[in-house]
Amino acid sequence: MPAAKEKQPDQQRIVASLAQSCRMPIGEMAVLYEHERAELAAGAHITKYLHIFATRKVLEVLHQRGLDQETPVPGKSAPLDA
Repeated sequence: MPAAKEKQPDQQRIVASLAQSCRMPIGEMAVLYEHERAELAAGAHITKYLHIFATRKVLEVLHQRGLDQETPVPGKSAPLDA
């Protein structure tokens, strides 16, 4: 009997959610997300939770960009000082 195909989450919904929470254009977020997902998928034997790891990696990359660059990430607001 063939293995049941795992239901993959809606990638567009994940990208839209990330873009909204990071205040980035959806197009830029889609490129970043797909790049990170492809990198992870290249060596993955199990892909059921790949979207979770790709999401974490995207957030990590954006965090590093915010810390490593003197200019802010486009579309991302600066933190408010209290």
